[in-house]
Amino acid sequence: MGTLSKTVFEALADKLHRRIVAAVVTPMPNMLTANTEVGLAEYLDTNCADPDVQDALLTSAIGVDRQVLFGNLREYQSAVLGVGKWKSFMSAVNSLAQSAGGGSYASLTAYLTAVSAKVTPTVGEMYGASHFLEGTTPTGIMHPQMTVRSFDRVYTGTMGSLVDDTTDAGSAAAADVPICAADDDVIVLGSRSKFDTILCDLSTVASADCAIDAYYWDGAAWAELTLTDQTTGFSVNGGVITYTLPTDWVPYNKDMDSPNATLDTAYEEDLYYVIIQRTEATVAPDTPTATWFKHVPQPVLDSASKLYGAVDQPPMALVRITGTNTIVVTSIRDPEHTKFEVPGTANSVLKLLAITDIGSDVTFTLGYTDQAGTAATKEQTAWSAAISAGDTKTLTLDVGDTGIRSIATATCAATTAATTGVFMIIADGYARAIAAK
Repeated sequence: MGTLSKTVFEALADKLHRRIVAAVVTPMPNMLTANTEVGLAEYLDTNCADPDVQDALLTSAIGVDRQVLFGNLREYQSAVLGVGKWKSFMSAVNSLAQSAGGGSYASLTAYLTAVSAKVTPTVGEMYGASHFLEGTTPTGIMHPQMTVRSFDRVYTGTMGSLVDDTTDAGSAAAADVPICAADDDVIVLGSRSKFDTILCDLSTVASADCAIDAYYWDGAAWAELTLTDQTTGFSVNGGVITYTLPTDWVPYNKDMDSPNATLDTAYEEDLYYVIIQRTEATVAPDTPTATWFKHVPQPVLDSASKLYGAVDQPPMALVRITGTNTIVVTSIRDPEHTKFEVPGTANSVLKLLAITDIGSDVTFTLGYTDQAGTAATKEQTAWSAAISAGDTKTLTLDVGDTGIRSIATATCAATTAATTGVFMIIADGYARAIAAK
């Protein structure tokens, strides 16, 4: 008949997805590993005996398998989604679905709806959001993940003899990142994305304010940032350090010594760095130890200033517990409901993510606008203590609601005996998202 089953379509779309992101998720020279060993054409030939499907799709599938990959994120963002051979494959799927042998569907969206199939935001971005509209509502295209991100590089210690703590700082599994051990010690935080919010959990807080200063590279020198520091120089486990994003921030891979020395000769990456430096001479008896560092990346937008689908995006909101039954909720970025399916309950992707340890139960009330733009609230079941940094809790929505367009900060609330703590509202963990590949 030529009708493409949900299973085969999603497997092919996922293989196309892996091809598109190969240069991003797999460093060279191993970028082809696991991405071309079983290409689209071989999968189609092995798993679908329908000659009509093979006739409609094999040529474009072979084109995908033979397409040259790109070497780095910058090249990928500027060029990879425009590759004609990759678009041609989805065009062939579209034509097949609308053909008499393929089911005579009115559109690709009608086919996806009928078989309950979806594509990753990467594939949707590449093919174009207009192909995934049912009227004006996006259908069949996942929303990008919206979450915090680990730093690409973290160095700690004394300038000139820094320790690479990238792996330890990316995981909250152990209290293994000693910081600010001596006056003038630094924490060097690097990311591919610009960021204006640094998140951390402290297993040991400093006995006194470390009096931290922070710097960024303005293209000519290390310039100072004005911080809003909820950790009070790492003497409180306040979880959040923010500043106004500099307009002249450029990537740089050297330290603050004069003359500058390369931070790590093995990784001369184009990263945006913030250097945090202790300026207090005496911090005794305890200097701080962190379990992890995270950050809120700046949103990556398309030419229409909408969220770009091919990369993870910032979380939806930050929540700080500031006293008993008292929270401050800061909206970060709303989902892109005009371009993607809104994050929702179908994939259990809506979550709370603990940034710091929280010592008491938290019963959180989520204020939001639903998939149709209607205001709603939903009190969650108790998030039971002890809550550790990195823990998550799946969010539920009001009866009949399937997704979130935005967080309504004014109607969020919490019942808790805790007086401090930080958590985020995220959309994370799609079964078929980039991170799961």
